[in-house]
Amino acid sequence: SVPCPPRHASAASGEVFRCFQHDPPANSELRTHEERNAAPDADPCRRKSLSVFRRLEDAEHQIKLFRRWKKRFVAKAKLDAWHGVIDQTPTDAHPSHLSWWPDASLTLDARAALFNQVCEVMP
Repeated sequence: SVPCPPRHASAASGEVFRCFQHDPPANSELRTHEERNAAPDADPCRRKSLSVFRRLEDAEHQIKLFRRWKKRFVAKAKLDAWHGVIDQTPTDAHPSHLSWWPDASLTLDARAALFNQVCEVMP
Protein backbone atom coordinates (compact mmCIF):
# COMPACT_ATOMS: atom_id res chain seq x y z
CA SER A 1 0.00 0.00 0.00
CA VAL A 2 1.00 3.63 -0.44
CA PRO A 3 2.72 5.11 2.63
CA CYS A 4 0.88 7.92 4.37
CA PRO A 5 2.14 10.55 4.90
CA PRO A 6 4.19 10.15 1.72
CA ARG A 7 7.84 9.20 2.15
CA HIS A 8 9.00 12.49 0.63
CA ALA A 9 7.08 14.53 3.24
CA SER A 10 9.40 16.39 5.60
CA ALA A 11 9.41 17.24 9.28
CA ALA A 12 7.11 20.18 9.94
CA SER A 13 8.97 23.47 10.26
CA GLY A 14 8.47 27.20 9.92
CA GLU A 15 5.49 29.52 9.80
CA VAL A 16 2.21 28.40 8.26
CA PHE A 17 -1.15 30.10 7.84
CA ARG A 18 -4.65 28.59 8.06
CA CYS A 19 -8.20 29.90 7.56
CA PHE A 20 -10.63 29.91 10.49
CA GLN A 21 -14.19 31.01 11.31
CA HIS A 22 -13.40 31.68 14.98
CA ASP A 23 -10.81 33.61 16.96
CA PRO A 24 -9.31 31.85 18.76
CA PRO A 25 -9.74 28.82 16.47
CA ALA A 26 -12.33 26.27 17.58
CA ASN A 27 -11.07 22.72 18.10
CA SER A 28 -13.50 21.53 15.44
CA GLU A 29 -11.66 23.66 12.88
CA LEU A 30 -8.52 21.57 13.43
CA ARG A 31 -10.12 18.23 12.56
CA THR A 32 -9.03 16.58 9.34
CA HIS A 33 -11.52 15.50 6.69
CA GLU A 34 -11.08 11.95 7.95
CA GLU A 35 -11.81 13.01 11.55
CA ARG A 36 -14.96 14.81 10.35
CA ASN A 37 -16.03 11.98 8.02
CA ALA A 38 -15.95 14.54 5.20
CA ALA A 39 -14.86 14.34 1.55
CA PRO A 40 -15.12 10.52 1.39
CA ASP A 41 -14.10 10.46 -2.29
CA ALA A 42 -10.94 12.51 -1.80
CA ASP A 43 -7.45 11.04 -1.71
CA PRO A 44 -7.41 8.87 1.47
CA CYS A 45 -4.01 10.12 2.61
CA ARG A 46 -4.78 13.80 2.00
CA ARG A 47 -7.99 13.33 4.03
CA LYS A 48 -5.72 12.73 7.07
CA SER A 49 -3.98 16.10 6.61
CA LEU A 50 -4.88 19.75 7.21
CA SER A 51 -4.50 22.50 4.62
CA VAL A 52 -2.04 25.24 5.49
CA PHE A 53 -0.20 27.86 3.48
CA ARG A 54 3.34 29.24 3.58
CA ARG A 55 2.21 32.66 2.36
CA LEU A 56 -0.36 34.87 4.08
CA GLU A 57 -1.56 36.07 0.66
CA ASP A 58 -2.55 32.54 -0.36
CA ALA A 59 -4.55 32.05 2.86
CA GLU A 60 -6.27 35.42 2.36
CA HIS A 61 -7.16 34.44 -1.21
CA GLN A 62 -8.52 31.06 -0.09
CA ILE A 63 -10.64 32.48 2.72
CA LYS A 64 -12.41 34.87 0.34
CA LEU A 65 -13.81 31.79 -1.42
CA PHE A 66 -15.62 30.75 1.78
CA ARG A 67 -18.57 33.06 1.12
CA ARG A 68 -20.91 31.45 3.67
CA TRP A 69 -18.59 32.14 6.59
CA LYS A 70 -19.91 35.08 8.63
CA LYS A 71 -16.48 35.75 10.16
CA ARG A 72 -13.15 34.98 8.53
CA PHE A 73 -9.78 34.92 10.24
CA VAL A 74 -6.31 33.93 9.12
CA ALA A 75 -4.07 32.60 11.89
CA LYS A 76 -0.41 31.70 11.97
CA ALA A 77 1.46 28.84 13.64
CA LYS A 78 5.14 28.09 13.95
CA LEU A 79 5.58 24.38 13.36
CA ASP A 80 8.45 22.21 14.57
CA ALA A 81 9.37 18.60 13.86
CA TRP A 82 7.36 17.26 16.81
CA HIS A 83 4.18 18.80 15.34
CA GLY A 84 4.15 16.26 12.50
CA VAL A 85 5.09 16.28 8.84
CA ILE A 86 4.30 18.50 5.87
CA ASP A 87 4.35 18.11 2.12
CA GLN A 88 4.14 20.67 -0.63
CA THR A 89 0.78 20.26 -2.38
CA PRO A 90 0.58 23.39 -4.55
CA THR A 91 -2.28 24.32 -6.84
CA ASP A 92 -2.34 26.93 -9.60
CA ALA A 93 -4.37 29.26 -7.36
CA HIS A 94 -2.36 28.53 -4.21
CA PRO A 95 1.31 27.88 -4.97
CA SER A 96 2.26 27.82 -1.27
CA HIS A 97 -0.35 25.21 -0.25
CA LEU A 98 0.95 22.54 2.11
CA SER A 99 -0.62 19.41 3.55
CA TRP A 100 0.14 19.00 7.25
CA TRP A 101 -0.25 15.63 8.96
CA PRO A 102 -0.37 16.53 12.67
CA ASP A 103 1.59 14.23 14.96
CA ALA A 104 -0.64 11.61 16.60
CA SER A 105 0.29 13.02 20.02
CA LEU A 106 -1.28 16.42 19.21
CA THR A 107 -4.80 16.70 20.62
CA LEU A 108 -7.31 19.04 18.97
CA ASP A 109 -6.67 21.46 21.85
CA ALA A 110 -2.94 21.35 21.17
CA ARG A 111 -3.45 21.90 17.44
CA ALA A 112 -5.71 24.90 18.06
CA ALA A 113 -3.30 26.38 20.60
CA LEU A 114 -0.57 26.59 17.95
CA PHE A 115 -2.49 29.24 15.97
CA ASN A 116 -2.73 32.97 16.65
CA GLN A 117 -4.78 35.40 14.62
CA VAL A 118 -2.98 37.46 12.00
CA CYS A 119 -5.96 39.25 10.49
CA GLU A 120 -9.71 39.29 10.00
CA VAL A 121 -10.70 39.21 6.32
CA MET A 122 -13.77 41.26 5.54
CA PRO A 123 -16.29 40.09 2.94
